[in-house]
Amino acid sequence: MDELERPIITPLVRALTVTPTLFGVPYLYFMFTGVATAVIFLATKNLLSLGSIFPLYAIGRIAVAKDAHIFEILAVKTRKCPPRSKALWGIKSYRV
Repeated sequence: MDELERPIITPLVRALTVTPTLFGVPYLYFMFTGVATAVIFLATKNLLSLGSIFPLYAIGRIAVAKDAHIFEILAVKTRKCPPRSKALWGIKSYRV
């Protein structure tokens, strides 16, 4: 008891703190682009509409280049902010 006990410090592993990615975009955004492209393809019945995945992927890649956690931030913002139906329709469409 002569010496103060020092806390045990474990190093932080950076790989455990980053978002899982697929081709440079977050995994959930990659799945979203795939589903959105499939819906566009099924709605238009045109094989060339499958090329819509490239602009969607580019948007995600640019957003991730600016901020690696942008999609997590947007997910939290959409969960925390109430819908603006009162301003649009004049009534609340949800209960508080």
